[in-house]
Amino acid sequence: MNPNSGLKDLEAMDSPWKRFWETGLFPFLEISLGLSLGYTLSFLFFVASNELRLVDTSDTSFPVLQAVLLVFFGFGFLLRKYVPKAPKTLLLFLFSGNTLLLVWVYLYASSEFLIDYIFSFQFILLSSALTSFNTGMYCGSIKDFRSLSFALGITLFTFYSLFDIGIIVPLNTLIVVLLFLLEVYLSSIFFKQPSFSIRFYKIRSKIGNHPFFTPFYRSALSMLIAYLGLHLYFQPGPKIPVILSISFALFMGRILSLVNGIRRETKAIYLIGRILLLTGFFFFIYQSYWNYFYIALCIILAGLVGFFKPNNTKVSEYAFVALEAVAYFGLSLLLYHWNLPISLRTLLALLFVPIVSYQFFRTRSTVKIPKYAFVGISGLSVLFFFYPPSIRSTTPFSKKEIYEPIPFKISNIEIAKKDYIFYRTILPQESKSFLPKESEIEDKVVILGLVENTTQMISYIEKLRKENHKFIIFVSRKKNQTSTATNALSLLKRQSFWGYDIYFPAYMERPFQFSDLIPKDWRFKYFQDKLENADTNEIRLQLENTIRYSSGDLRKDALTIKRLYYESYAEYAKYYFRIGQNKLALDAIILARKFENPDIELLRIAYNSLKFTSPEPEFIPILEDLSLQNEFKEFAWNTLIPMFESIGDWKNALFTMESLERYYRDKNEISLAKELELVRVRLYLNQENWKDAEPLINQRAKENPDSVIWERLKNEVLEKKESAKRVYQRPEAREARIQ
Repeated sequence: MNPNSGLKDLEAMDSPWKRFWETGLFPFLEISLGLSLGYTLSFLFFVASNELRLVDTSDTSFPVLQAVLLVFFGFGFLLRKYVPKAPKTLLLFLFSGNTLLLVWVYLYASSEFLIDYIFSFQFILLSSALTSFNTGMYCGSIKDFRSLSFALGITLFTFYSLFDIGIIVPLNTLIVVLLFLLEVYLSSIFFKQPSFSIRFYKIRSKIGNHPFFTPFYRSALSMLIAYLGLHLYFQPGPKIPVILSISFALFMGRILSLVNGIRRETKAIYLIGRILLLTGFFFFIYQSYWNYFYIALCIILAGLVGFFKPNNTKVSEYAFVALEAVAYFGLSLLLYHWNLPISLRTLLALLFVPIVSYQFFRTRSTVKIPKYAFVGISGLSVLFFFYPPSIRSTTPFSKKEIYEPIPFKISNIEIAKKDYIFYRTILPQESKSFLPKESEIEDKVVILGLVENTTQMISYIEKLRKENHKFIIFVSRKKNQTSTATNALSLLKRQSFWGYDIYFPAYMERPFQFSDLIPKDWRFKYFQDKLENADTNEIRLQLENTIRYSSGDLRKDALTIKRLYYESYAEYAKYYFRIGQNKLALDAIILARKFENPDIELLRIAYNSLKFTSPEPEFIPILEDLSLQNEFKEFAWNTLIPMFESIGDWKNALFTMESLERYYRDKNEISLAKELELVRVRLYLNQENWKDAEPLINQRAKENPDSVIWERLKNEVLEKKESAKRVYQRPEAREARIQ
């Protein structure tokens, strides 16, 4: 009896399970891993991009983080792609590092990237290096079957995100999921996949080895990489449509390349590839603002990359792709930043042509005419359609000023004090655009406002509280707080003033009291009851009634409080004018003048703001104040006349016009005074006041017989008078007119 027969029988019995593992279970695990990683990475990119809008990218920390991500991702990508067997010691080190990182993120990390970036930047740097290296290793191992599942995962997320824009998932949860998936990937490398299953993964493109088609892949890939870099440079932020178009086009292009019958259509495919690449180059050249045709450009280039991707690519080819992408990117930025005449810029832009056509001249094709035709059409595209990229159309961070004026002068706060650092506060003070970092808030009091990004703000407040940093939050009573903000504020102490509240942590002493100018005796209780929950108009009426009907100390204190309200809103007007927000400055002046007449400084701010603001009826009181000052009279009256006319206030329009006319005659500016007669006539005609309009028109027409304007007005008056007579003679028409 053969001793090995039992072993062979055992292997035969195991073979169905082995086949199931190799051709069923393992491929299923691979496609699940690819789908999950593609989906999770896209989700992570989406959430992180939204969070990055709140990060100060002007300091050195952010470029360092970007460099770490790129370098470690690239190193992991190249290592996995061109080193067949990863060292087991490296795999064990990565597995252990991921495990420790996973535990830290799960137990200690904040749910917002912003908070960890501000308070734990060193750990962010370390974890980013490790995670990007692992992700680079995975992307370097993407081939055939796995690449399709990875692209499908990206496409699924981008489709889903279009239907559910308000996706809210904590970043630490996403990182935990990503780390777990990378651990699964590292385990699969460590234990190796059976050799039999390799045959299952070799899904080969039917045109991937054709030498004529390689230029399409390399040229499209380099142009796509360069365009994505430029698009992010000029318009940073989440790019879901871009990701969707690229992932979907890559996926469909790769699927098309697997069709058996397509390899027989070599000439047609070559012709279509040239046309598509030229079309993509045309869109690339035409990107004057980097927002026209960008979806079409991404679909064309990504489709070419997916369809013409070779089955095997040497590392030297990727080096050429990188050089071309750098050339596209660098030349575009050079043309944008270099101030040259447009003719020289277009000639310099012809350097784009050798970049796109270089790959075609590297092939050994004997047909030279198509090559030269490709170069010629590319050059003509540059000459006729090149527009240097512009940053003018992009608004990466839209600046929204806060308009919630509060009467802060009734407290003893000194907002110019150097011990404070402000962020999005409702006080009239220059604020930081980004949340202050830990190094910036040492020995300072942070003054915050709950105006937007409430979730991040609450996390920031919680971190400040845990670290025992001093901070104060100003909240207007008019603002409706979300439940999240209300719950967070409930953990803090509160000091209430008239119209606003101040919140601060329990370990701080009470930061502010009522102003020393406000009495602390029985009169304070009187004003507290009257003003505590009143709005601006009610406060003004209460103070005016107290001044009118009271005497002695009560009247004196009411005048003081009224002055404090005026000074508070005047500070807002000065602040908004200083930062160029003219409309908000005028709105603050409207509030201030409810309590006192504006002084000359505030009137000068109103005058300069009105010159750059569209006139609105609510500005009429300010213009009337300006008309009382000699230096602003002419401007105020000229602005008031059309405003009164637009709201149908003919009486005030005529009065203002007559005042302006007298002003011009007193200054011997007779020509300007006569021009106002046309305004007077227009006002009469709009009121159908023929009695006053007709004598003036007839007199001026007689004095100026050659004047077309006065003759036309004369005829217009006659026609309107005749029309009015006809209406009067027909009762039904008169009734309709009255109705």
